[in-house]
Amino acid sequence: MPARSCRSGNSGNTTMNDAEMANAPACSARSEEARVDHMANTLLAVRSIRNPGRRLCPVARMHPEARRAAILDAAVAEISERGFARTTSRHVAARAGVTHGLLHHYFPDHDSLLAAAFEKVALEEIDEVNAALAADLDPLTQLREVTQPYGPGGGQEAYRFWLEAFAEAYHSAQLRETSQRLSRAWHELVVGIIQRGVAAGVFRCEHPHETAWMVVALSDAFALQCQIGSALAPHEMNEVLSRLTERELGLPAGSLSDEPA
Repeated sequence: MPARSCRSGNSGNTTMNDAEMANAPACSARSEEARVDHMANTLLAVRSIRNPGRRLCPVARMHPEARRAAILDAAVAEISERGFARTTSRHVAARAGVTHGLLHHYFPDHDSLLAAAFEKVALEEIDEVNAALAADLDPLTQLREVTQPYGPGGGQEAYRFWLEAFAEAYHSAQLRETSQRLSRAWHELVVGIIQRGVAAGVFRCEHPHETAWMVVALSDAFALQCQIGSALAPHEMNEVLSRLTERELGLPAGSLSDEPA
């Protein structure tokens, strides 16, 4: 069957030429955008009929990728204020300025929305750390960057997302899969630092993967203690994590502190 052009019309050659083939993805995106906007505004029209005294504004047209990103931004903002457990799809839709039905066009169910919001925050954090590590830093400085997460500017908001997502993952298969995948990504980041340190003769470690899991697990545990108000202050938790990591890597005491001994 010949390929159909995305131009409308009942007559003429319907086979795409080279220029039309090149423009097909953009045409498809525009068609999808128009279909989604039509669906949303149809829902608004129905609501207007049911609520004649209430003024409802039509949904502004956006590219599907931009719309999805805007919904995710709204989800992150709602979760930051309410937490995972208290955030609903309707909260997110209202904040994003879309109908509930339009939101579910992009995220079929509530769990997929929460998982995508968590992934957005977690990947941004991982990307920030990777960008910092891409600088000309020695392995010891790199490791210090990932074992000092609790001081000023230490990303506690991002940690709260991780911890709440872990708690919700007990009830959500999608959040569980996302949490496992992102934990592996963070683990691989730490493994890479340890392996570079071993290759440079800075660290002594026979089992980099196991040691990296120890660092990740302790970071998560201390982050939880920070959130619930531990008897230990954040800087004291940093010191404990640093000392344990130093022992695992054969480092002199104080090597991972802000002011090495």
